[in-house]
Amino acid sequence: MESPESGTTNMTPMPPAERTSETSNLVSSNNNAKPSYLNILSNICALLFTGIIFYCCFKNGTSLFSFHPTLMSLGWLIFMTSAVNAVTPGDLATEWMPIRLRSARHWVIQLIAILFIFIGFLVILSHKIINNKEHFTSLHGKFGLTSFIFMVSTSLGGLGALYSLKLKNYLAPIYTKLLHASFGLITFCLGTITILLGNFSVWWSFGEILRYTCLLLVLLIMILTVLRPSLKVYFRLKERLGYSNN
Repeated sequence: MESPESGTTNMTPMPPAERTSETSNLVSSNNNAKPSYLNILSNICALLFTGIIFYCCFKNGTSLFSFHPTLMSLGWLIFMTSAVNAVTPGDLATEWMPIRLRSARHWVIQLIAILFIFIGFLVILSHKIINNKEHFTSLHGKFGLTSFIFMVSTSLGGLGALYSLKLKNYLAPIYTKLLHASFGLITFCLGTITILLGNFSVWWSFGEILRYTCLLLVLLIMILTVLRPSLKVYFRLKERLGYSNN
């Protein structure tokens, strides 16, 4: 059986015994994968967008609401993006790491992202309560609630992926990981769409140039971050289903 830290990639169908083993990881541990600069570009866009949001939120002073867009930008676009990149093949920051270390890095950064998003969620709830405003009435608010629920559910599902070997009698580990990855990508897209909608909410009063600059940056972040993992999920699923049909 191939070691989880092996530098070779076996794209041939796995035998049944190996498919239910802990080595049937969604992300290959190939140290020879070609580096992808898409992840770096998405990180640069995330930094630019977050810088713009910080400027907009604090240029006229500080309020409780100021921390909502900034925390959400940090959580979704800085840390969540880095968490996805950590388990994306060819990531320049992690391609040299063995799969277990990359997985651990993913978990740590993901927990930080969840913490920022959770605090940002509490901030907007507190702001609404203090100002006697209704909750989740706008499209931005509804998407925000949906993405928060998906984030919690996907994070709990990550426990299943982490202990997929113990669940092998119910579902092969590769499918547990594929489900977690798929819902994770959907969750990330919901979060970025929520942030995008925030730039078109009544809060935005910083001009059309900045608005559409932010729109372009968020779209680039979403596409560049999910493109390679989505293809990886597709080809892994096609590979497994193709094997099952043979």
